[in-house]
Amino acid sequence: MKLSSRDQAQLENLGISIPQYHRQLKQIEEGVPFMNLDRPATIGDGITRLEDVKKYLEIFSKRSDRYNLQKFVPASGAASRMFKSLYVFLDTFEPSNSFEKYSSEYPDIKYFFDHLERFPFAEELKNAVNYSEKIGNNERLALVHHLLNESPFDFLNKPKALLPFHKEKQTYTPLYVHLNEAIDHANSSTHFTISEQHFKSISEEIERLKELINRQIDVTFSFQKKCTDTPALNMDLTPARAADGSLIFRPGGHGALIENLSELSADFVFIKNIDNICVRRNWSEHNKFKRILAGVAFEIQEQIHGFQKKICEALDSSDLNQIQSFLFTYFGYETDPSSKDPMFDLKNALFRPLRVCAMVKNEGEPGGGPFWVNTTEGMRLQIVESAQIDKKDPDQNNILQNATHFNPVDIICGLTDYKGVSYQLEDFVDHKQGFITHKTFDGNPILSLELPGLWNGAMAYWNTIFVEVPSMTFNPVKTVNDLVRESHQN
Repeated sequence: MKLSSRDQAQLENLGISIPQYHRQLKQIEEGVPFMNLDRPATIGDGITRLEDVKKYLEIFSKRSDRYNLQKFVPASGAASRMFKSLYVFLDTFEPSNSFEKYSSEYPDIKYFFDHLERFPFAEELKNAVNYSEKIGNNERLALVHHLLNESPFDFLNKPKALLPFHKEKQTYTPLYVHLNEAIDHANSSTHFTISEQHFKSISEEIERLKELINRQIDVTFSFQKKCTDTPALNMDLTPARAADGSLIFRPGGHGALIENLSELSADFVFIKNIDNICVRRNWSEHNKFKRILAGVAFEIQEQIHGFQKKICEALDSSDLNQIQSFLFTYFGYETDPSSKDPMFDLKNALFRPLRVCAMVKNEGEPGGGPFWVNTTEGMRLQIVESAQIDKKDPDQNNILQNATHFNPVDIICGLTDYKGVSYQLEDFVDHKQGFITHKTFDGNPILSLELPGLWNGAMAYWNTIFVEVPSMTFNPVKTVNDLVRESHQN
């Protein structure tokens, strides 16, 4: 497609190169290839079950002061998806309707009202709408309307970071928990990726919480970069345009955050989603496993750094065999006997960022799974989403169905080489692992490209370790009703 001067100016303003734009258009036109699974990663075959957790707690305790540690919390999402069922209720339910009939068709609504007392915001909400025990349809509608649209709630327009998730004497938010986690295992340093529209409210709340916690905490922010927006196409594969003729771009998804992660100056970074928190009684056990994962990362990274130093400064034949054995044992790397430059291959395998990823037993929660995947570099451990698997292929679907674990987005990243130089994380992205999504713009269907997921294709060429952790460390809140789970009740 030939770009007009106006189109080129728009791309330049977004920071998107013309080759990048054309590559992404071609990717939407051709579609995204499925992953080629070899087998699921399981305990003893890609997933490590730690027997001596005390060892790694001691490693963390003794060595954490040597490193620049930081939490990285994707927190840019609005909370609107959490309240989709309530929004539909407000839009479709009439006071003259039978609530019993409606709630039988929409069990999420019945669950919400049946468990209203257990939500952390229940008491304040009931006071705001003069709630009585004999609740009728008008009261139900008023209650939901107030929760979603009226101050001080207005939950449809707030980020998850600011919602009351738990209640003791007072309610507290995911921000509060993440700040306390930073104190526990990230040298009191945390970075939030947020949307620009929420910067003021989140930064003000963080300042309030820092006074409440009464500890020095280093908090930084970043926004998703406009240069990571991706083009949209009409269904006939022509570029989609707005009414004014400008090209339509959409946010590239959480995979765009690899750019934000790459700009951190930490040696090790803890990644965890904003909505994955636990109540105070479980903090100690929950945080213990973050320190354990970090201890594993410290140990592996120190071995990698030792080998990097040897291969660059003082390599002998015995070291070569040791390096090859290490790479095979931990990452599945096998030497290519036909390689014209085996030394380059070893350096290429060693000089990569490291990720140690928590894996929990698959109990029906959504999330990417751990698999051995056939890649252009050989067989590698990867986190793969269901959408990346050809479920119409019986063999591939069988591998998917036999997966035993999934990734709760609980990752420790080692981001520097043996000299302390940060890797350019964009160099380790597999751009073919994006997602084609169907959206609408002004009522018209469009195709859009999501960038490779942050812990999927964006980290495809990292050195990867999977470690089993208890399910209690994973407590996501994807819908409002998740707040009623026991793991979120004090």
